[in-house]
Amino acid sequence: MTLCLPALGLFLLCVCQPSPQERASPGWPLWQQAQQALVRGETDRAIDLYEQSLAADAKLTRNYLGLAAAWLDKGEDARACLHLMLYVAAHPEHLSVRAQYADLLHRLRRLKEARLEYQRFVVDVQEDERLAEHHLVHCHSRLMEIAEVEQDEFDEHLHRGIGLYLLARQQARLVRGELPAEGLLCRAAAELTLARRACPDEARPWWYLHEVWSSLAQSQPAERCLRAAASAAPFSYLTPAEQRDLRLTCRQREHTRLPK
Repeated sequence: MTLCLPALGLFLLCVCQPSPQERASPGWPLWQQAQQALVRGETDRAIDLYEQSLAADAKLTRNYLGLAAAWLDKGEDARACLHLMLYVAAHPEHLSVRAQYADLLHRLRRLKEARLEYQRFVVDVQEDERLAEHHLVHCHSRLMEIAEVEQDEFDEHLHRGIGLYLLARQQARLVRGELPAEGLLCRAAAELTLARRACPDEARPWWYLHEVWSSLAQSQPAERCLRAAASAAPFSYLTPAEQRDLRLTCRQREHTRLPK
């Protein structure tokens, strides 16, 4: 998830077709000219045209994305970050741009803001399996790095452990379901155990420990961690997707215990 300067400005051309309202906007021809100028490397002219387009129609928010790319091209990260913030505020559904925004905050060492953006991003991207596969390991790595700087022992071990578990899952899919990356899973278990010891009442380490032990076919520790996660869940933090998966797994366990 590295920043790609011209490609960022052309993002909407690739994944989001303009609406009839946008095409009818008085700022649309100027936006098109700005895009062409950006592609030709005429960055200053592109900035002028994007700003003219916004002046003609403040609702044509894709200009913010072009301005972000142009300012990045000029090495003005702080200005680019402002325009990415404005674009993300207008289009929170564009998760790939939100990932770029979080990365830029991290690059600018605005760590508290970056942490919040990564946390929000994780919540939303967990609802999209394809994007989760692409982004989650990176997000947990960044959250781990921020925790290291802030000397947050719990978050450091938690996010390192989750990242290792997700990396092991990716490798599992590459070998078609065989038990792979046992070393990664064991390292994940060690990190999540340290997180659990740092904050024993938090549900997240217990839940991911359950997932790790299940992946290693260790049914007894997996069951113990599932019970602990379920007990801690009402009083601690899980993302909505994690809450849903925990409830579903608990129901499945109860169903298997019912007498036939």
